Amino acid sequence: MKTGCPYCGNNPVPHRFYWYTESLNIFFTPLRQKFLYNRLSSFFNSGLWLGRIGNFSLDLGVFFGIISFQKDVKLCKVRRAQVLWEEAEKRGIQMEELQIFGKPIDSYTAEKLEIGKLPDRPRLGEGGGNLKKLKRRIIFSGLPRPEGYTNRWLDLMDDKWLFKKAMMENGLPVPKGASCSRYYEAERIFQKIQNSDSSAFSLKSPISNLKFVIVKPRAGSRGRHSTTFVLTENDLNKAYKIAKRLCFWVMVEEQLQGPVYRATVINGNLAGVLRGDPPQVFGDGIKNISQLINIKNSLPHPGVKNILPDAGMELFLSRQNLTLSSVVPAGQTVNLSEKIGVNYGGSSSEDFEICHPENKEMFLSAAKVLGDPIVGFDFIIPDITKSYKQQKCGFIEVNSLPFINLHHDPLLGTPRNAAALVWEMLGW
Repeated sequence: MKTGCPYCGNNPVPHRFYWYTESLNIFFTPLRQKFLYNRLSSFFNSGLWLGRIGNFSLDLGVFFGIISFQKDVKLCKVRRAQVLWEEAEKRGIQMEELQIFGKPIDSYTAEKLEIGKLPDRPRLGEGGGNLKKLKRRIIFSGLPRPEGYTNRWLDLMDDKWLFKKAMMENGLPVPKGASCSRYYEAERIFQKIQNSDSSAFSLKSPISNLKFVIVKPRAGSRGRHSTTFVLTENDLNKAYKIAKRLCFWVMVEEQLQGPVYRATVINGNLAGVLRGDPPQVFGDGIKNISQLINIKNSLPHPGVKNILPDAGMELFLSRQNLTLSSVVPAGQTVNLSEKIGVNYGGSSSEDFEICHPENKEMFLSAAKVLGDPIVGFDFIIPDITKSYKQQKCGFIEVNSLPFINLHHDPLLGTPRNAAALVWEMLGW
């Protein structure tokens, strides 16, 4: 069962179960790729075949009372599905949520009436075909893909190391680092990063001039069990053990400087470029960090949760040689957590309109490498208004099931209708 965990943040998972599923998923990737992507599997993956199996299984589940339908968009608890549902209603698409024994499973059906011409035997001197109303139905989990769609990268995207290698092979920016499964390998990668050529844009400790490193599970999402500001081998050892609790393989990478952006590409179109920031305070040279947090919490912004100091925050600050009692210089920004977004007291901003054209083209190029119609990239860059070629930046991971609702609900900036692009991709 799920338990509270400071390293999982607001999205805890059962550690042992998660470790086995994510590790086995990576281990069996080569075999699964051969099994799923060949001529025989292409036949079984065809839209007609899958449609028949899906509809038969659905009808069977309903008949035996295993599956039921929830028809109210307001009762749907997955915001990603909600924005898709709201856009569906505008387009005359009927969407319903599937439930197994009354429990939602983030799976849905969508139906739409279409006018089509069905062939029949024409009479002498008459044209053939009658106009008929056809009901088109799809069944999907999370987000729909085009009918009959198959892509080997859909099975690989959530593997941070395979994604990183694909970006490197295509000349797209990524941070230095690699995957490992033994601690001595992690040490070797750590030392290689520290000994690599430095630059003015590297994030380094102001005291030791060493580069900061991030350690995280090779599989997983939402920043679970990721440790930033790793500076010493003692830090590395602790961070490695934390990451190992969620996956057998661990990523050790140079920590990039700047906010994390979610760039979502849908059917060859850049849906949005959302900036995410962790909870932060800004020094004034007088008040300590604890006092600055209290002031920020006393002036809450709608939709943003309060910043909650805890042991995890104290540990995070300690890696920056700070404590809750530290007074920082005026104008200095202090990040308070590895986690980003409003759920942690952070911020979000839709920056599509100010994103540099070359950055937009870079995101589209990365999507072409993967060949998937729906991808969500996590990308770190100091200044999104400047070309990626002029600064140190990089892709850190990609999501096969991106939260498109982030572009609909930014704290700042102009919202983007990503859901509309999903339905347009399906021709609806």
